[in-house]
Amino acid sequence: MERYAVITEDIENVTNREVVRQNRISMVSIGFILLSVFLALWAFSITDPNSSFSTFLLTTAVFMLLGGIVKFCMGRRCYFFKPTGSPIKHMTLYFDNKESQHLKDCMEQKRFEILKGLKRQINTGVKVDAMIAADSRFVALQVSEYVPYTYEAASPVMCYYENDALLLSDYFKNSR
Repeated sequence: MERYAVITEDIENVTNREVVRQNRISMVSIGFILLSVFLALWAFSITDPNSSFSTFLLTTAVFMLLGGIVKFCMGRRCYFFKPTGSPIKHMTLYFDNKESQHLKDCMEQKRFEILKGLKRQINTGVKVDAMIAADSRFVALQVSEYVPYTYEAASPVMCYYENDALLLSDYFKNSR
């Protein structure tokens, strides 16, 4: 079996940079950092030397600052379809093990009406990873097969635009 890159790793290369990845700043991380600064300032404003409340505030401020920095660095990874500026959602559908070749043929020949007749099963056999633009003008698909302990890509990433993408996105949205 030929080895293919996973859809999330290869989507930018396959589409000739029509799909771009952006990291968004988490507002929660900014909130944590600002709250930690506020707590530290509040702790330093307490003048009672016998109070343990200032130590509690400083400890809380340090943990909130560390949590905010970690959350800020991790960020949120989002994909966008550049021609329309539409955000892309990732969806996964599972099918019976015996449907692998039918799925590949269906995708390659653009006969999407066959999808409705294929047997679906949860978390077993074959999965189809799809990245669908919110405006339904772009869909990227990849079929993966389960081998012990993991799913491996069994087909290349296939991209569909306009009418084909609209048909596929309708199927994926209605089959959830």
